[in-house]
Amino acid sequence: MILFQLLFTIFSLFAIITVVRQRKQGLLSHAWTLFWIGFWILADVVVFIPDSITIFANKLGIGRGTDLITYVAFALIFFVLFRLHVKLHEIQRDVTTAVRKDALKSVDSVKGE
Repeated sequence: MILFQLLFTIFSLFAIITVVRQRKQGLLSHAWTLFWIGFWILADVVVFIPDSITIFANKLGIGRGTDLITYVAFALIFFVLFRLHVKLHEIQRDVTTAVRKDALKSVDSVKGE
């Protein structure tokens, strides 16, 4: 398990550095930056103290830590899918608006000739 812990820690540090870089580039909000850094730190805690997630799951009335991780993962995946769906519709609306404005400008310029 020691090798896995080492490799996972290296990976999570790489992920945290990537998150910080994206924040500096303005690609991530402050809230999402904190979320992802917290996520990777929590993942490291679970890797180093595997029973911690089971103890926490038991306190929530869930039998196994793996079940808790699965439930949380599904909830996060569906939340992200929902956010992507909303963002996609916003982009579609913005593109439609821009195309309409451009088409109206083209019609106006043809009428003016």
